[in-house]
Amino acid sequence: MKSIELDDVFVVNGRLAIKLITFAKLLYYSEIYLLKLIKRLLKKGIKIGFKWKRNWYIFLPTTPITNTQNRDNTSSSSESAVTPSTNQINTNWDAALEQMPADVNAALKRTNFTVTIIRKKLVIPVPSSVRNSLTLIPKNPDQFIPPNLATFPATTDYKYGYYIFYNEARMSVFDPGTSGTLKSTQIPQAFFELCRAVDAAENARNGANPGLAPRTQLSTTVSFDTGTISVAATIPVIPAIQSDGTIKVAASDYLGGSYTAFDNGGGDLTSTNLIAAFLEAASLLAAAEKAVTPVDNQPNNIQIQVDLETGSATVSANMPFTTAAANNGDVVIQAIDYL
Repeated sequence: MKSIELDDVFVVNGRLAIKLITFAKLLYYSEIYLLKLIKRLLKKGIKIGFKWKRNWYIFLPTTPITNTQNRDNTSSSSESAVTPSTNQINTNWDAALEQMPADVNAALKRTNFTVTIIRKKLVIPVPSSVRNSLTLIPKNPDQFIPPNLATFPATTDYKYGYYIFYNEARMSVFDPGTSGTLKSTQIPQAFFELCRAVDAAENARNGANPGLAPRTQLSTTVSFDTGTISVAATIPVIPAIQSDGTIKVAASDYLGGSYTAFDNGGGDLTSTNLIAAFLEAASLLAAAEKAVTPVDNQPNNIQIQVDLETGSATVSANMPFTTAAANNGDVVIQAIDYL
């Protein structure tokens, strides 16, 4: 469980009114999107909150939110309240639910509006859970926190499946080079782009050689249920001892040059084949996580383990993603820059 502290709570006629931004956190929704809905309701004469000074406040429902068709229509759906500015309003959650989009209603039904006191503060306890991909056994049980439960410094606002806004000053920077294979300009996106490319290269090699054992060293799974991209890969590597005693690990091109052609474009990556570029990008992403300060805020969404005994590098990753619809109806999947 986690809790959301209530800031500037108004008790009006025995009812609680909380800031819209806190209400949005409870629903895991965009504050901007919810404000548009509230203003749309106001135009229809339906009120569930009020504006006081610079902030909007929402009256918490007095009864649990259920399906609108199952609510008791014989009960009083309109409740009178007086705002801090002494204006009297009649709030009507039943009427609001009938006008709300289905996904917002679903979020309301999932939300707990029970207020309690923890350490002398009014809070609303909310459930917190971490779901890991079924295709990947994580090194740590809590290695990934879904985007609706975590704070991503570069993300200023988002609505899952609709839009996501970034603060460019906080985003990671990746140089894909000029006219090279990659197009991404952030590190998590570049890594995901290479995952797709290696997956496609394996499929092309296996399809062209049905008589040979298939090569499936990498698995990439996109889960719309958890909003995560899960990657599990075991890449063969060739270790070599350098003249200064250090050990250099180079990825082995297990598919062959005809399937793994890669042009680094003179950008951040120096590799010349897809397999080496994949391992290089994974290392770049892992290093970027370690560069996050303070240390307590460092994400751990990717892990790399090199086994010199077996000559392999194991890469495990879980990353958040967002989606968009292309003009032709295709679904576009884009890794979120969580750094």
